[in-house]
Amino acid sequence: MQERFKNLSHEEFVSIVDELSLQLSDFLTKNNLKVDYVVPMLRSGAVPAVYLANKLNIVKFLPFQSKHITYKDGRETIEMLYNPLEGFHISKEEPVFLVVEGNHSTGKSVELCIDQLIKVYPKAKILYVCLFKDYNSKNFNDKTIFESAGRITGYFLPIEECERLKIDGYAPIYPWESEEDQIAHPDDKEENIFF
Repeated sequence: MQERFKNLSHEEFVSIVDELSLQLSDFLTKNNLKVDYVVPMLRSGAVPAVYLANKLNIVKFLPFQSKHITYKDGRETIEMLYNPLEGFHISKEEPVFLVVEGNHSTGKSVELCIDQLIKVYPKAKILYVCLFKDYNSKNFNDKTIFESAGRITGYFLPIEECERLKIDGYAPIYPWESEEDQIAHPDDKEENIFF
């Protein structure tokens, strides 16, 4: 598949964050909820999570990191690299977590995180937002009380199908990234993760 990227301006990024922030704020107000922890999916969700936390006045963070890994022997997996729940305890029986992702491709990374939160805190209330979500990817409506995507993309679909669906067929390049980095420095190689 040919790489298809599109630069995202800072203004576009902030506009998407603002939209998600308004949706979240409305939901939290209507349901009389307050988020206990913002849960960024590192790396893609880190910057959006900080913006959302500031807009919603949420102080505490609980970052997770899962990653697609391409091993030297050809295997490809998605694995949890960092789980903050190991050695962490919340005494609240029904904590409210806001999971934040930047690019939701298949949803497997986020699913690993949500499943860990539910395993340790079965009565937790989980909200999930992402800036960009692939058209055919997983939803978590059976595990979350709120889910929203800023934009639906069709990066893995033929461009003609994206045009028919009226969705963007390109993967975003955030203002702090470059297209060269996306092509020349793939971050999923085993030697970039385990050294």
